[in-house]
Amino acid sequence: MDYRFLGRTGLKVSELCLGAMTFGWTTNEADSHAILDHFIAAGGNFIDTANVYAGSESEAIVGRWLKDQPREQLVVATKVRFGMGDGPNEVGLSRKHIM
Repeated sequence: MDYRFLGRTGLKVSELCLGAMTFGWTTNEADSHAILDHFIAAGGNFIDTANVYAGSESEAIVGRWLKDQPREQLVVATKVRFGMGDGPNEVGLSRKHIM
């Protein structure tokens, strides 16, 4: 696996980023964990998810998998702007929505 700097962050990430959009939607948790295991075994260290993927289940699946992984070696990117409900604080980039 080849790695590149992520902008000017100083982080080196794998050239391939594993997208977790289907985790918890069309890919069950066991299969999602197997995919993640194969990805890091191949040298990947960059995982992408979002709060809206499968109603936040994708983030939960990745989080449960992460607890048994070398977290300091992995980079997880997630997106937070998208709406999760109808309330005024359930969309956007406010601290409340992000946290």
